[in-house]
This record gives sequence, C-alpha cells and structure tokens, in this order.
Amino acid sequence: MITFLTIVHVIVCLFLIIVVLLQSGKAADLAGAFGGMGSQTAFGPRGAATVLSKATTIAAVLFMAGSLSLAILYTRAGSGSASTVLENAPAPATTPAPGTQGIPAGQQTIQMELEDPQTGEKRTVDVPLPPQTPENTKPAPAPKQ
Repeated sequence: MITFLTIVHVIVCLFLIIVVLLQSGKAADLAGAFGGMGSQTAFGPRGAATVLSKATTIAAVLFMAGSLSLAILYTRAGSGSASTVLENAPAPATTPAPGTQGIPAGQQTIQMELEDPQTGEKRTVDVPLPPQTPENTKPAPAPKQ
C-alpha cells in the first residue's frame, strides 16, 4: 500500500510541476509589463477559471492529501517493527580517566606514593577512584602551547 501510494504521489508531483510551469502569470499582458494591473482589486483581475487552473487546484489537493497519508502510513509502519538510528548505534568506547591506565576495571582504589614536602618522608596511600561516568572518562584536553 505504501509503495503504491508513493508511486502515485510521485506522479502527482510531476503533474503538478508541469501544470504550474505551463500557466502564464496574472499580469502577462502589456499592462503588466509596466506595472498596471488593469483593475483596482486586491489581487488583480480575476478571469474565468481555465482548465490549467482547475488542474492545478486538483493536483495541489491530491499532493497535500498524499503527503499527509504517506506521513501517517510511514509513522504507523515504523512504530512497531523498525528501530531508530540511535537504537542501532554502537555503544561509545570509554577511555580510562587520565592517570588510571593499567588499573584493573574492578579495582575501587589505587595506591599512590606521596612525599611529605616538609619532612621528605615517603608513604603509600590508598586513593578511592571516582565512579565511571561519561564526564570523567573523557580524555584530558591537550596542553596549550
């Protein structure tokens, strides 16, 4: 059904383009070339509806109805069976936080050797690691030079 309606919609689009291009403008006579509209009405003189203007109206209505029905059908068809691009995207690769390379993934603390600036004494301290979130797994910015 969607394929058939899409083919009909494309045909209506091409027909609408041809019919609109075949029409002459409202001010195509000699007075229109110099800015005269021939009448004081708001939108210029209104003649009898020609075959082209009726065909344009019918094609425009068919185009709008086809567009609306295709949008509804594609939305209904895509709601249950198809998945979105974001659902099919691979999981982002996480990089370890700066300074934590070589630490096992399950380890919650790291040991750091610190030196007391006053006494010069060295000691080992367990430092807890922050939980892995997207904010703290971003690579460190490059140093400015």
